[in-house]
Amino acid sequence: MQEHNHPAYVPDPETETGMLIQAFLDEIKQRIADPARMQALIDKIQLQRAEIFDAHKDWLVDEPAKYNLIMTAALLAAYRVLQNTLPREELLALLHEAFINPMRGYVQKASAQALDHALDPFRTIVAISQEREKSAFGAGFTFERERDDNQAYLLNVRNCFYHNFFAANGAAELTPIFCDFDANWITAIDPARHGFRFVRPTTIGYGGTICPFHFYRIERKKPV
Repeated sequence: MQEHNHPAYVPDPETETGMLIQAFLDEIKQRIADPARMQALIDKIQLQRAEIFDAHKDWLVDEPAKYNLIMTAALLAAYRVLQNTLPREELLALLHEAFINPMRGYVQKASAQALDHALDPFRTIVAISQEREKSAFGAGFTFERERDDNQAYLLNVRNCFYHNFFAANGAAELTPIFCDFDANWITAIDPARHGFRFVRPTTIGYGGTICPFHFYRIERKKPV
């Protein structure tokens, strides 16, 4: 197996955001019980997400914020449009699955390939994290690097665009969906194989004061 030092996965926010939104809407279509109302509800979600995006253009502090606003507007629009069709907890569960599940295979595969083909998976995951801080998150988030050396990368998110957006729109209960989306790449990490472990005991969306993204190098027990 050929190995390299640079990540096989390069973030592409525009393409990935488009894929995510389309997969999210397609999944909702499949889960709406009444086919006769399905397209009308999807059309209403599309209209509302455009209106929400336009109403929050002051949130566009940089290029990454555009894609973050596209995603949050789509989720909020679906929540508002569908809230009269299902009980609240059932709707939250539906949106959770529709937002996370369709992209799971793609994200897991991309993450696993990046780590499996790296000479040093720890350095690779750190490089991906640092690149995404710029290309996928941007100024809508506040990052604090508590530690950054060859044994640990401890990143704390102290201000979250997603949580701020949903809280400002009276829907903070949607933030955990974005938190849980990370499980798609987290589950690609095999500590024994990749030589590092990841720790995130809480998030702002789940009531924490910060979102810790902590990577610790450990002894690699399996060959990559």
